Amino acid sequence: MTSSSNLLFRQHFVLPGQILATSNSETEGGFLRGHGTYIELVPDDDDDDYDDDDGDAIVGGGMAGTRMTSNTKKSSGWGRRDHEDESERRNEEGGDADERDKNTEGEEVALPKGPQRLIASVAGTVERVNKLISVIPISPSIYYGQVGDLIVGRIVGVGGSRWKVSLTCSSSSSGSSMRDGQLPLSGVNLPGGVQRIRTSEDVLAMRTLFREGDLLTCEVQSVQKEGTLVLHTRSLRYGKLDNGVLITVPPSLVGRRKNHFVTLKGLSSVKKEGESAMDVDEEGEGDVDVYLGLNGGIWIQRTIPTAWENSIRADQDERAPLAETLQKLRQLHATTRVNPSMRETIARVRNAIECLRLVHCQITPDTIETVAKASIKEGVRVSEMLLPEWVVQLTEGTRR
Repeated sequence: MTSSSNLLFRQHFVLPGQILATSNSETEGGFLRGHGTYIELVPDDDDDDYDDDDGDAIVGGGMAGTRMTSNTKKSSGWGRRDHEDESERRNEEGGDADERDKNTEGEEVALPKGPQRLIASVAGTVERVNKLISVIPISPSIYYGQVGDLIVGRIVGVGGSRWKVSLTCSSSSSGSSMRDGQLPLSGVNLPGGVQRIRTSEDVLAMRTLFREGDLLTCEVQSVQKEGTLVLHTRSLRYGKLDNGVLITVPPSLVGRRKNHFVTLKGLSSVKKEGESAMDVDEEGEGDVDVYLGLNGGIWIQRTIPTAWENSIRADQDERAPLAETLQKLRQLHATTRVNPSMRETIARVRNAIECLRLVHCQITPDTIETVAKASIKEGVRVSEMLLPEWVVQLTEGTRR
């Protein structure tokens, strides 16, 4: 493959008709065609076409040209054959072309050997495994769950021993193309971490755990045949979300990671004029927790200070279960006011994610931290981060 085509794999997004790779081999191609791509022959006079004044042809690595010689297969940027040019080719080549067409009806014709180029047929991200090159289509609004995925959802219904969870985090499931998930009563932890069979009393008390409008983190337990996701919150990391900010992005921008619970540090280290360090960090370390939901829901909240946990453990029996300690920590977090400095930090992280969404960049802890720290370094106020000129400048570090 040419060096110019290899540069394309550093990009995360391609358009239909964009050349992904070229092979100068006269025998076999240097790549394998995957989903979302097609192969066409490189014209014999391709190099000469670049020097023409009409400027129809485009160099490798850009968009596929539409002008080809009469001795090669003609193709548009989408890889479709031009019927008028095909009829001219048949007239020039005589009966041999008609004979070949008859022999190949109903079966795929092998592309002649020679210089070839691989072109994207859909808009999406490039995925390469050795010589196999595929383009994964971008699906900005539909999420297809897998077992083990982290979900940030919203309760939209209660009944029938289960909760209905909106995967779009909207308060209503109407008008959404995504099927709602189901959280059964058996898939949640009872208060205090009690392990027992659920009874009719638990069914009647379901709204004491989650009610309509509540946000929560959960995990995909299974996927039913019709595509409905069965969720659970049995892990102590999952549960109701309070005292934070929710932002939704296209699911395609949130990739699968080993850990979707991340902590961003050092974003509150810059203090304003007239503000002491104690004011900036009066309630803890000043770090921010970010929960990256694969369905496109991202939750941002303050990191719970370790002093809170130490204080709760000091007042508890040493044999108290961990579930009880975490439940008290969440109650303390939900009822404790967030100081203005931490609110500004959370808002800065939220706007950093929005900047990444506007430029269609993958949302990872590194890219979020890059944009947030760039805004602090440039002295950009939180309210100005989403201005077009600042969006481009702050996300510059993610394109290097």
